[in-house]
Amino acid sequence: MKRLIVLLFLAMIACNELPVGEGELRSRGDFDPQFTDLTLFTSFTEYKEVNAGASRNLVFGLNDEYQAHALLSFQFPDSAYQGLDEIKLVLNLNTDFALDTFAFSIHLMDIEFNETEATWTLRNYEENWQVPGGDFDPDSLRHAVTEADSIVVYFNYVELSQIQAAEAMVIVPRDTGFCYFSSKEGGGAARIELKKNDVSLPIFAETDCYIVNGPEPTLFDDWIGSGWVYRNFVKFNYDTLLDSSTAVYAELSFQCSHYFSSRDSIEVGVRQLLEPFSTFDTPTGPLIALDRIATGDSLVTIDIVKHAQRMIEHPDSNFGFYIQITPQTYDVSRVEIIPGTHRLNIGYVLPPEPR
Repeated sequence: MKRLIVLLFLAMIACNELPVGEGELRSRGDFDPQFTDLTLFTSFTEYKEVNAGASRNLVFGLNDEYQAHALLSFQFPDSAYQGLDEIKLVLNLNTDFALDTFAFSIHLMDIEFNETEATWTLRNYEENWQVPGGDFDPDSLRHAVTEADSIVVYFNYVELSQIQAAEAMVIVPRDTGFCYFSSKEGGGAARIELKKNDVSLPIFAETDCYIVNGPEPTLFDDWIGSGWVYRNFVKFNYDTLLDSSTAVYAELSFQCSHYFSSRDSIEVGVRQLLEPFSTFDTPTGPLIALDRIATGDSLVTIDIVKHAQRMIEHPDSNFGFYIQITPQTYDVSRVEIIPGTHRLNIGYVLPPEPR
């Protein structure tokens, strides 16, 4: 009987314990939050062509605003191959994206590129392409059309010799549309298959990346995007009524007017600036919030209570933050934010009254 009473007593204690802890609530004072909207100080878009050599996808495509090329480099174990029945390039499409059907061409490159440094204008960290978008032979090696769940392009012996002699190849769109296929980082590298007597020798891409250019926003535009990267810099004025309070709620919201994406949803993250804004590369902290939004949402809301609490504890370090798509090199996409619609609503509790 005594044992039953002890168990009942312990159960009653557990039931009375609030989720955040009774002691913590008492230290905060009256747990009746007050709410305030901080006024927007500024918002604008920072953009940059960033390297996409570590992306899980390779992208090529074209529309009125964007153009993307995919670069591939192969190392062949032998210099000569005889009696081959089939020579083909195979690209595995990523069906997580909406894939278009359009024409493209393959060109050879006689100049090296560094996959971890190449961009639309740079072939490596120090040297530019002679022509933005890559230096390649204007005469194409092959034409083909994107279709089905993979792209297969066939070559002959002469073309194989040309591929072996070249430094790399580039895939260039010839019509409107976008296509996504797996990179070697994504586990499905492009490969050239040499087939003889029903036996295939796959030669996987040793180096691959995609390079992309895009539109430049005006001074008053607010965009976030990946591929050609756009970050939305936002800063709100600090309100001294938050002094010594504890943030229990902080919701950042903004309205969107336009999406360009080949996915049904994208992830949006927030990073705090660690120094006053100077350039795109102003140091930032780690992601403090990450939320998935549906493509087409007109209103986006993100919980950034961690940012609000840091701002309260360090008001002199309120340098603002970046809103960004993450990862920034996964695809080619863009969300346009309606300027002036940013809102930061903070719920806070005051400390207990002195006794």
